[in-house]
Amino acid sequence: MKLLTFFFIALQSFVMGSWLSSVAEAGQTPCTELLHPLHNQVSQVKDQGGVWSLFERKRGLQNHSAFGLRLDSKIIGLMFTLDYLCATQEGIPYNDVAHYVVSQLKEKGKEDFTKEHIANGHSQKEVDKLIEFAKFSESNLSRKLDFNQIKKTVEQVELHIERYGRLYHSKNTASAVDEAKALIEDIDRLRVNDPYLKQADDEHAQTPHIFVLSNRGDTM
Repeated sequence: MKLLTFFFIALQSFVMGSWLSSVAEAGQTPCTELLHPLHNQVSQVKDQGGVWSLFERKRGLQNHSAFGLRLDSKIIGLMFTLDYLCATQEGIPYNDVAHYVVSQLKEKGKEDFTKEHIANGHSQKEVDKLIEFAKFSESNLSRKLDFNQIKKTVEQVELHIERYGRLYHSKNTASAVDEAKALIEDIDRLRVNDPYLKQADDEHAQTPHIFVLSNRGDTM
């Protein structure tokens, strides 16, 4: 289970890492400062092994530790998404895939780019997705997010982070599983209903991750 926990966290980090490098480069902003208290709250739980470790330690909860693992992953995912919103407040910087595809299309043109990648074993559908991603990347370099709306999103996420912390520190283990399940459902609902969380998920879905995972060593 520890390896599985590491896998989920590492996957989240890999998937979002390209987008978030600009946070460190840009330094502190009013947006990133908003997130410090939330990161601290999450770290207090995560550094102790998360809700998964709580369920593993408590008698009667071990059989439900998968819910703890899912909840930890959901919370980490929320924080990565908030970081993404801050990193892309003034536009979505190119990630590695965008840099590669945009430059290759400019150098070779759409027809030769397509022929080359099909010859290398990619399907027409995969190549079309790469080309669409290049268009998306170019058109969103300067897209803006409203800081006031980001603040509203952060406030909604904060309510869930506070529940996460209370669950971890609660001595009432009888209701822990039900609360974990409820919090997982509420986070899923928030990601669908909050406009900026949904926008972040939609934008992130544009990246052809299968191409990244299968070709990173050959093309980057």
